[in-house]
Amino acid sequence: MQNLTLQLDSLIADIDRLIALTYDDIALVKSAQHARVSEHQHEKLVLVNRFERNKTLFNDTLQQLTLQHPGQALHEILPAEVQQKLDIFKTKLTQLHEANKIYAKFVVTLNEFFSSLVSAILPMKEEGYHTGKPRPAAFLQVSA
Repeated sequence: MQNLTLQLDSLIADIDRLIALTYDDIALVKSAQHARVSEHQHEKLVLVNRFERNKTLFNDTLQQLTLQHPGQALHEILPAEVQQKLDIFKTKLTQLHEANKIYAKFVVTLNEFFSSLVSAILPMKEEGYHTGKPRPAAFLQVSA
């Protein structure tokens, strides 16, 4: 059971760091420091990959436990400490989900803003279902 506790501690630590990075990214986007957001991408990728590996190991350990104790529910097998950490894990996952939803709203809003700004500056020619690129001559037209 010690192995389960260590696995959960590692998973919770990774989620905590992902939550912190996501809220840091939200603050950076709010303060228009968009270039700095990309600084976190490598660390996030490493964390997500490690989380996925550790989550798979955790699932395998739980599956082995259920096979060793057929007919028993998981809450009957796991000690109270592991169940508490499992509850914390679930709560942290919910917090990460909420942080990602907030971040996604900012990203979508900014994308729409910049897309509308680009299309206002560089009008695109509609050609049926396709949007064509502006012709370079359109930028050079001057009216006197």
